[in-house]
Amino acid sequence: MQFPTFATVDDFVAWESRQPEKYEFSDGAVSLFPGGTLRHEIIIPNVIAALHRSLGAGRVRSSGVKQLTQTSSRYPDVSVSFDPRDTLDQTYARFPTLLIEVLSPSTHATDRGPKFDEYRTIETLREYVLIDSRKRWAQTIRRANAEWIISLPIISGSLLFESVAVTIPFDNLYAGTEL
Repeated sequence: MQFPTFATVDDFVAWESRQPEKYEFSDGAVSLFPGGTLRHEIIIPNVIAALHRSLGAGRVRSSGVKQLTQTSSRYPDVSVSFDPRDTLDQTYARFPTLLIEVLSPSTHATDRGPKFDEYRTIETLREYVLIDSRKRWAQTIRRANAEWIISLPIISGSLLFESVAVTIPFDNLYAGTEL
């Protein structure tokens, strides 16, 4: 399929709002938003439920909400924002504290590379977390002043979302996945 070209993220967002499918926009290119595996779709609500219980209503969002940067429009699997500029009547967010991607075979390389490069340009972002859907594995990338610190991967125990002071045991993250 041939997609139109866009000069700005706002032009893309206006076009996408008229489409029946979800699309992402990065480096001037449009791509169809990929679907997830069953495990992927089980892990996401597990994360959302745990964060929602700890943070309260209105802070935690699923992949239905676009995340905009200066140069891209993406759909993170889970996002958390405390910023009042991310109002409830918008279909997008710009000011997250925490972004989470659940890795699947089709998104693994993008989530670890280009998406992080785009996301780290967001001034309010404090933490980016990757959770694998094929095995028990997670990694956090946290902002420390002007630097980003990549943690060693963890494969058991609990995952600390430091930016929002929430810890989720791996058994809860992977509940229902047979992992």
